[in-house]
Amino acid sequence: METLTALRKSFLFALQVSTVLLHHANALALHSPPLPAKPVLVGTSDYSNILFGKLQRSAALWGTNLGEPTTIICPGDQERKLQKCLWNQFYMASPRSDGIMSFDDLTSPLSYYNNLKDTLIFFDAATPKEASGFSLPFMKKQQVDTVPTIDPTVLQCAVERGCAHIYVLASPDALDGCYQVLEPYNGQVASTIICLDDGVTMAPTKDWMTSRPQDLEGEFIGSVALRPYNPDVPSMFGASTIPTEDVAEVMIHIALRTDREFCEYPRFLLIGPSDDELDVRLNADYFTMVGGQKARELAGTVQSVTSWGQFLSPLGDVNTELGKRPDQP
Repeated sequence: METLTALRKSFLFALQVSTVLLHHANALALHSPPLPAKPVLVGTSDYSNILFGKLQRSAALWGTNLGEPTTIICPGDQERKLQKCLWNQFYMASPRSDGIMSFDDLTSPLSYYNNLKDTLIFFDAATPKEASGFSLPFMKKQQVDTVPTIDPTVLQCAVERGCAHIYVLASPDALDGCYQVLEPYNGQVASTIICLDDGVTMAPTKDWMTSRPQDLEGEFIGSVALRPYNPDVPSMFGASTIPTEDVAEVMIHIALRTDREFCEYPRFLLIGPSDDELDVRLNADYFTMVGGQKARELAGTVQSVTSWGQFLSPLGDVNTELGKRPDQP
């Protein structure tokens, strides 16, 4: 990846090898439900808003042990953008009363409201910042660095207040900056970085909507894949775009199905398009459960990966029993 230094390339490759060996040595399958945790998202980008909606739906399902998500509104974010996304794309959903936290509230003295202990923190370091703005007194156009990054103040609060895991979606241009911000906390908090592969961008799907899912099998628009970083294997995608909704789906299952335990350095994988076929199944939502044959026909079908164990295998052991009740076969 062009944006990485040669030293960092060697470090990342060695880290991937050691991680794989460690998981093979332990070889313990994850079968029990994940530990209780509250998701906290940073910002109101398209990715963060869609991730919020999907996490909110997942929190309502048995076996996820997720609390209701909260979004931190940082300077430049728009709360109404999140509300519009939830209302239009998640069948009139909305944040709960504690679903919005301002940046000022976050940085206030510790209280029940801004306590981040045992939370899962989701950063978007893949969506470019706004290109420009205006400054007073003469309304001169002000150039802004558009490369996204992790907000250091939010990160510091999360680590000091005992968050459980940090999940970062990064672009290749932002990757070095993410490592620099995370580096002081190596050895203090577990983290995972999923980076768009070289030449890969993401974009929300026009007119995309989703009804309330009743299982945790996943819902995809297209086929994507994760791969370990290897400096000797360059990206073969060229210029390609993957749906933002699919990236959010992958991040949720990484958080729910893979190990959140402490690791000294960030786990790191690349995401890009794939030629793998998806499983097609009948949509399982509220209407198909309470309705008859007609409702099932109207609900249509959804696509998902054929095996979460195989899809997430680059991250080690995978909980393939997520969402299955003890009395289920």
